[in-house]
Amino acid sequence: MIVITAASGKLGAALADKLAARGLATQVRLAVRSPEKLAARTEQGFEVVAADYEDAGSLKAAFAGADVALLISGVGPNEVRIRQHHNAIEAARAAGVTRLVYTSATNPVAASRFDWAAAHEATEAELRASGLAWTILRDNSYFANNDPLFADAVKNGVLPFPGIEAKVAYVSHDDVADALVAAVTGTGYDNKIYEIAGSAAYSAVDLAALLTELTGRRVDALDVPVKAFEDQFLAMGLPDWVASGVASFYAALGAGEYAQVSGDVERLAGRPSTPARAYLKAFA
Repeated sequence: MIVITAASGKLGAALADKLAARGLATQVRLAVRSPEKLAARTEQGFEVVAADYEDAGSLKAAFAGADVALLISGVGPNEVRIRQHHNAIEAARAAGVTRLVYTSATNPVAASRFDWAAAHEATEAELRASGLAWTILRDNSYFANNDPLFADAVKNGVLPFPGIEAKVAYVSHDDVADALVAAVTGTGYDNKIYEIAGSAAYSAVDLAALLTELTGRRVDALDVPVKAFEDQFLAMGLPDWVASGVASFYAALGAGEYAQVSGDVERLAGRPSTPARAYLKAFA
């Protein structure tokens, strides 16, 4: 039995679709705070159960009988994420899970400009010391994180970004989901770390040039301060901790922290990572 936590999110949904397409739904339990959101998944053969990272009992019940469990990173400030991930690791141990797969992030060190990297650093350390077999996938930035920026760029001709020359080895949700399929269904992944990054890296200048080529309308990259991003997020009504956290992520991107390319998507998924040109065609 495979258990997927936080299964109603975008990544969890993409992974469930991949597993269903492979005829594996009956071998998968989807754990989510609001099971009614995934009622349609039961018709595909999935088992859907209630589980909350803040409720250790619900986690232990969700993990019962599981060989492999996927811990998709929680949501919240560092102290909240660290506590929630601890609850999940302890529940997995108590339930007898054989191997725990964790979705971490590129450069998971507290010294990163990305505020929430500290939670990934702490969780990775706890996993390594847990006595469980583990597999860590460090996800680079999703192309989709920039979808609003890409859409506005096509409309207005400007792609704003902190550090427009900095490269980022972007991945798609499909890239990560396909890599996860291998990680949760395959063998030989015990106690290994995979850098889930693109095989090529792109700056905002590169992306603007591709949008220009694909749309026939000139798009220019515009270097903007991180503070402008944070102010925009606050103006959108996001909580302070979200605005500052997401802005810090763009600060890390703009500083080149996510530039390192990798072949691990292809090694796990059996296909190349998604190139920027293919992803950006949707915006043309």
